[in-house]
Amino acid sequence: MPRRWTVILRDHADAARPIRSEDCHGLLNHWWPQPASEHTAPKRWAMNGWPRPLGDRLHHWTLTWLDDAEPAPLDPGELVGAAQRIGDHVLEPLSVTRTFDRAYTEMLAPPSGPAAVRAAEVRTRTPVVTTTRDASGERVPHIWPSPRRLFGAVHRSGGEIVGGSGALGAVARFAPPALAAPWLEQALAGLARVRRSALPGQEVRLCEHHHAENRTVLGWRGGLLLEAFGGGSRDAATFAALLELLELAGVGKYTAQGFGSVRVDTVTRGRSAAAVPAPRSGRAPHRVRRSPPRAVEARAHAAAEAEEFGGTLFD
Repeated sequence: MPRRWTVILRDHADAARPIRSEDCHGLLNHWWPQPASEHTAPKRWAMNGWPRPLGDRLHHWTLTWLDDAEPAPLDPGELVGAAQRIGDHVLEPLSVTRTFDRAYTEMLAPPSGPAAVRAAEVRTRTPVVTTTRDASGERVPHIWPSPRRLFGAVHRSGGEIVGGSGALGAVARFAPPALAAPWLEQALAGLARVRRSALPGQEVRLCEHHHAENRTVLGWRGGLLLEAFGGGSRDAATFAALLELLELAGVGKYTAQGFGSVRVDTVTRGRSAAAVPAPRSGRAPHRVRRSPPRAVEARAHAAAEAEEFGGTLFD
């Protein structure tokens, strides 16, 4: 079942380079290995960011295991007191707290009462990397992504669901198939009623992250408001489960390497539907453009233009 752990670590290194995403990813590949045939496939885990310094040589780290059928090969709680090398750092887990532990059958179950969640404030904690391939086959980054891309993708073959990425992909890959298929159909239909808008002071902006092998990864940071309009209590419950999965699974590419970590704050009484009207049939929704930094203006323009392209999300 999906599980999340919050870990507090003490650093024993006197001097070390900053912790890199590839350092953490290598450690988790050792803790939670995958067969060689699945090496390029989406991982069963998500690193929700990288170890964050708290002061006095203490670090905070959050990890999520997404598989419902197979338990994690190693519970991080078993490592308390055993120092772990992460890059140049030697980090000793002082405490491990399980902060989430629910099966998909419980998360996706029909509501037992009225569902109040109709909106959520989503804020990034790390860079988010979302890309698509344009008509020429080139991957271009997306900033200010649509709700559909925020929640990931479902992959089909012969009409059957065979996998996916992000929050939707976690259900497609790991939830019981008999439960996942109808729930995903409802969730995908419900996303058409979800609208996004800006959060004051949390403007979405393009950012760069220096990744492994001297590569620079383009992503975005900021916040946005998601609101669901229409539908009944079951649709509202599906939206609430999507928001829960969004924080667990992360957004976009490289979530197993710490990218795409978001904080989701649900709002039970959002703005009225009149304040953010759903687009009328046959009319495209108003798109909000954000001006990215000049250094990456050309590539950001390509990303903004790609918003009109309904390509596949590569995760």
